[in-house]
Amino acid sequence: MEHESHHHHHPHKTGVRWLDLGLGIAAGVVSLVSLWLGLHSAHSMEKLVASNSYPYVELMRSTSTEYKDGEANKVGRRVRYMLENNGVGPARIEWVQFNFKGQPVANLTELLDKCCSAGPGEARGVDARGGIAGSLIRPGAMVQMFDWSETSTPNPALLALHRQMNDIEWSACYCSVFDDCYVTSSRDDDKPRAVEQCTPPAKTFRPDFPRN
Repeated sequence: MEHESHHHHHPHKTGVRWLDLGLGIAAGVVSLVSLWLGLHSAHSMEKLVASNSYPYVELMRSTSTEYKDGEANKVGRRVRYMLENNGVGPARIEWVQFNFKGQPVANLTELLDKCCSAGPGEARGVDARGGIAGSLIRPGAMVQMFDWSETSTPNPALLALHRQMNDIEWSACYCSVFDDCYVTSSRDDDKPRAVEQCTPPAKTFRPDFPRN
C-alpha cells in the first residue's frame, strides 16, 4: 500500500540563528516601508487631484461712469456685483449672504431700502440675475449677481448705493467638484476657509426682487 508523501516548503535558512532572525526582521521592515510608501503615494495623488480642481471664488464689485459717443455725453453711473472664480477648478455656489451695517438682507428690495431708501420706482434700471445658489462657475469665469445702471436721468438711490458700498459686507460658501467646501468673506484678508459642508445662515441673499 503506497502512501502519498506531502512536501512542505519552508523558507530557506542559513543555519545561523542570528542571521536568520535578522533577515526575517529586515523582510518585515521592507514590507512595512513598502506599505507606507504605497499609502503615502495614494495620499499624494489625492492631494494633487484636489489641488488641480481647487476653486477660488471672489466677489467683485465695480463702479463706473458710462458715456455714449464720447466723454461729452455722460449717460450715468453704473454699479455691478459679480462672483468670479479665479481658481483652477469649477465652483458650485451654495449660498451668498449680504449684510448692510451688520444686518443681513434677503434680497435687493431689502438692501436698497436699508442703504438707499429706494422705493420700487427708484430701483429702475436694475438687471438682476435671480437665484445664485446652485450656479456652477468654471475657472476664469464670473456670474453677475446684479447690474444697476443710470439712464440719462440721475438716480439718487443709485448714488446712495455708490456712497455706502463700504457698509455692505458679504460672504459666500462654495464647493469643488469633489465636494470640498470653502467659505469666503469680504471681512477676511486670508484665503477662503475650508469647511465640512456649506450650512446656510438664517438669512441668505437672493440678488433679485421678491415676486408677489
